[in-house]
Amino acid sequence: MKRHIFLTRRPETLPTWSAAFPGASLLPYPAAGSQIAKAGEAVIWLHVTGDKPDPGLLVQEVALAAPGCSIVVLSNVPSDDEGLAVLEAGAVGYTNTLAVPEVLRQVSAVVENGGLWVGPALLQRLIAGMATRSAQINNSHLNKLSVREKEVALAVAGGASNKEIARRLEISERTVKAHLTAAFERLGVRDRLQLSLLINGAPQPSQTPPKTVH
Repeated sequence: MKRHIFLTRRPETLPTWSAAFPGASLLPYPAAGSQIAKAGEAVIWLHVTGDKPDPGLLVQEVALAAPGCSIVVLSNVPSDDEGLAVLEAGAVGYTNTLAVPEVLRQVSAVVENGGLWVGPALLQRLIAGMATRSAQINNSHLNKLSVREKEVALAVAGGASNKEIARRLEISERTVKAHLTAAFERLGVRDRLQLSLLINGAPQPSQTPPKTVH
């Protein structure tokens, strides 16, 4: 079982943090060149308060001090822009500082299994951004799908929600979910983010498809 380390300027852990991980360690932000944990042995919970101009830079500093460890950012004032910045810097999770213990444990389970934890709105922005940057569609994957499954998969890869897809294709949301589930199975992916990565030709973040928040 991995260790849990909270990096924060607070003098003590929040009750919700202690309730989620009773044996967790509390450390101040690392000094340059310091080591927080050995490679891959811990989940690092990085508390950001909004008063540091570049949280992404802080994530990079922590990654150097804890190589291979999963970094989850706990934000006092979560925003999609901040979330994108820390994920691009190498964090694998982003959630509210005041998340309840049950949610923190869920986050831990996801990231320890190679997954990515983000909220629904941020997930949509990630998917839409990949679609915008993608110059070509990988047709070899799409050829495995039926006509309707392909339409749904392409819409998801473009950042559309189930409701938007249902309206566009004039089908029910339940039917959209059914086609999406079938597409997941045919393509060997677990979720919308992995589907978008595959279709847009982006490299897979891990060999095991990560789980994301929907």
